[in-house]
Amino acid sequence: MSVITLSSDIGFHDYIIAAFKGQIISQNAQALLVDINHELNATNYPHAAFVCSQAYTYFPKGTIHVLLIDCFEGNNEQFLLIKHNDQFIICPDNGIATMLVPSPKFVYSIPLSTHFSILNITQQLALVIHQLLCNVLPEDFLKNATNFQQKIALQPLVGSNWIEGQILLIDKFDNVIVNITRQQFEEAAAGRPFEISVPHSAGINKISNHYSDVPKGEVLAMFNAANYLELAVNNGKMAALFGLRSFSTRNVSTGSVTSNTLFYQTIRIYFLNK
Repeated sequence: MSVITLSSDIGFHDYIIAAFKGQIISQNAQALLVDINHELNATNYPHAAFVCSQAYTYFPKGTIHVLLIDCFEGNNEQFLLIKHNDQFIICPDNGIATMLVPSPKFVYSIPLSTHFSILNITQQLALVIHQLLCNVLPEDFLKNATNFQQKIALQPLVGSNWIEGQILLIDKFDNVIVNITRQQFEEAAAGRPFEISVPHSAGINKISNHYSDVPKGEVLAMFNAANYLELAVNNGKMAALFGLRSFSTRNVSTGSVTSNTLFYQTIRIYFLNK
């Protein structure tokens, strides 16, 4: 059975996603459609890239992944088709492609008509999906994309005695996910004691394995299932309590004021002398 995943910033409040599914199923009745996330933030590419790339690794070879995010930002003349690890990724030409797959080797252009709406775009994508499901090679019906927008995925900043990461996302429990992996943390720490700086807090100086490792109401740090740093409050709301919010592509400041409230978008860890 052919598997197609769908992710977007469209939500489920109207008919767009259902209509897109109808366009796909009309040509491929046996296709298995899987929703990953339709509540992505159009201004937070790092979050979208994190969610999708983490999910994609669990799907079988031949899966077609469609990502509709910030579709009218960037080059409106084409979408992109990327072949990577025996899977296909279809996304807008707005820079998200290289955040999903750094330095992709096989990138093809999906031309768009000059007069289009979102459903016109999805109809054209449905035709491309149909070709792929019929085992037509991309190079047999699409041209190589020789010019496309590229964005570099955010990486932590590292100093001699500190590492600073950006907040990728705030999950439904108000836990904070930071773009520092366990490996990056351990390499920067080099066995030294540390303190994770948290606004309006004494900081965190140990890594927990579970939320219940600390008493209710206390802050903790752990590495989640994807091995990214996660900050949380046991039985509490980390982001709301400490004024943290996720990174925005269109607002790259480390702190910004909204409604007289200061929000922080980065987390710094200091390493101490033994």
